Amino acid sequence: MKLTKREQEIADRMRRLGVYKPEFDETIRRYRKLSDEFASLYGKYKKDGYPFETSGPQGVKKAPVVVTLESLRRDLLDLEDALGLSPRGLKKLQEEPFKAERKARKTDLLI
Repeated sequence: MKLTKREQEIADRMRRLGVYKPEFDETIRRYRKLSDEFASLYGKYKKDGYPFETSGPQGVKKAPVVVTLESLRRDLLDLEDALGLSPRGLKKLQEEPFKAERKARKTDLLI
């Protein structure tokens, strides 16, 4: 199945980082769908004036939309890690970008 334009942009980010493989396409689709869902829900949350708490018979608690947004955010971060789109995820997939160039101590002493 061909990637959508938005999914292709995600794959291009991964290519620039040197971690893209076609095997990631399904995960890229899932990431895009969750991202779209998060953006839609966040837009509604913003439009409603950012309701954080609701009152009920048991007292005050987090609004259901807040709980859902928190869950989606965690899922998105997990997928970003899996795709190498976060520093932690990139490090798991490819340690080379984070390895500092090691200089011989002798080089420091010569200067």
